[in-house]
Amino acid sequence: MTDQPQPETLADRALARLRKLASGNGLEPAAIALIEAQEDVFALAGVTEVMPFCDAHPSAYPGGVKGRDKKIVGSFAALQQAAAQHKKQFSENPDWLGEAARELQEHETKGWGLESARVELPDKGAVYAATEMCPRCQGRQTLTCTQCNGQGTVICTQCQGQGREPCYYCGGRGEDPQNPGQRCQTCNGTRVAPCRFCQMRGHLPCPTCQGRRGTPCTACQGTGRISQEVAVTCGAETHFKLDAKGLPSGLRRGLDRVGIANLGKGHADIAATPPAKDEDGDGTPDKPPFPILTYSVKLPYAELRLGIGGKKAVISVFGKRCALMGVPNFLDASLKPWRDKLTAAAHGQGALEDALGARAMREILAMTIAGKGSMEELRKIYPFALSNEAAQGMLADVRQALNRVTLKTRAAIAVICVLLCAAGFDQFLTTGGAARITQAFLPAVGFAICFSTLALALGASWAVLNFSARFVLRKRFPQLRLGLQQKIGKTGAAMMAAIVAVFVLLLMLAPVKPLWLALLLR
Repeated sequence: MTDQPQPETLADRALARLRKLASGNGLEPAAIALIEAQEDVFALAGVTEVMPFCDAHPSAYPGGVKGRDKKIVGSFAALQQAAAQHKKQFSENPDWLGEAARELQEHETKGWGLESARVELPDKGAVYAATEMCPRCQGRQTLTCTQCNGQGTVICTQCQGQGREPCYYCGGRGEDPQNPGQRCQTCNGTRVAPCRFCQMRGHLPCPTCQGRRGTPCTACQGTGRISQEVAVTCGAETHFKLDAKGLPSGLRRGLDRVGIANLGKGHADIAATPPAKDEDGDGTPDKPPFPILTYSVKLPYAELRLGIGGKKAVISVFGKRCALMGVPNFLDASLKPWRDKLTAAAHGQGALEDALGARAMREILAMTIAGKGSMEELRKIYPFALSNEAAQGMLADVRQALNRVTLKTRAAIAVICVLLCAAGFDQFLTTGGAARITQAFLPAVGFAICFSTLALALGASWAVLNFSARFVLRKRFPQLRLGLQQKIGKTGAAMMAAIVAVFVLLLMLAPVKPLWLALLLR
């Protein structure tokens, strides 16, 4: 038989991680030595209790009940009673506990650590509905017209209800306007004629109800009925209790740091079981809260005394994922010679290559050139042993040193781009080219053409400047992967500002101005 390989202890794994960080960063891996280790697997106990909840969501709409799978009751009062009875039955008969337990166990942490989580149980809910006569129209589907008061007609505004109006032919004079002194043939000298609008009835159909004496009820939309629904949602709300008595202080700090709810994400082994039956033998207690799941947790933890570069340190190792806590920032001191050289290179007092003797410096350089030079990316490689102050300083110094590497090339390219743009703008603006091109278009279109030219020049100049920076970096560091874009710095901003200034100056000095500018300067 062959001996089975023994699993690595937390101390072995912690030492391997620390020595990997030290390797190539000014500290010999052997300088990190284990002095003493206290390692154990701690047992934690937890229980998830649940309280039933029932939420009622009322709604109303015109007409009859819509949809299927709804429990119909006789009245709105019965609707509220049915919803209240449903809540009571759900709360008093905890036959839902098994379903809630299954839902929790399907969670990625098996329900461990869930506090105030709501587990909805769709099978335990219901929708109750009822329909009643519309209280506003009393089921008539219409309301009395407010304009005609239910009469269906209104007084004719032309004749004021008289059925006659001043003669429209003679204007009420009684004399034929075509034959002065003769009676009007329309009114026969009476000066009045039958009303043309109401045909002598004195009333007109109501314009609001069109003579129907009523308008559709707005409450029930003309259906004569109103429906109400109450959707009852049932489920369980969790409450988690942890028994953490007698744990070392370092382990408690680890629990606070990682979070109790996150232990199931690879930090500990968690087993969930239903609770033991109560004295009644029905598997549930008599009153809520109901314990629904109990947990046994095996959590490895170690406290290590280490010698790091001649200095003693005590660190904690938490969980199966070997989370380290209390690690001193020993890389700050071991990297100091290269940090000083990097600072000098950032201020133009040395070469950047002189600072690349440490692995951390090369990694930061590679990240920055690839466009990933951020604290978040750096912390993926160095989650500890390096202080935030030192990490931020190195990132800033690498960026500044790279700017100095490309500064001369960027400055020369920026000057060339400004001169080329100036020559192009001179041909386009001062020779009247812009005026000739834009005169056939509306002023707004001409404006767009001119400033599209400026935008094209700015974009092309930025692309050339970015390419020049990438070219210098690729030539200087051929083994590194470059990002698609490189920062062009203050040089690029100055180039952009100069190109815009030249464009505006030549536009204003042009002897023949585009139509849109001529109109603007009037």
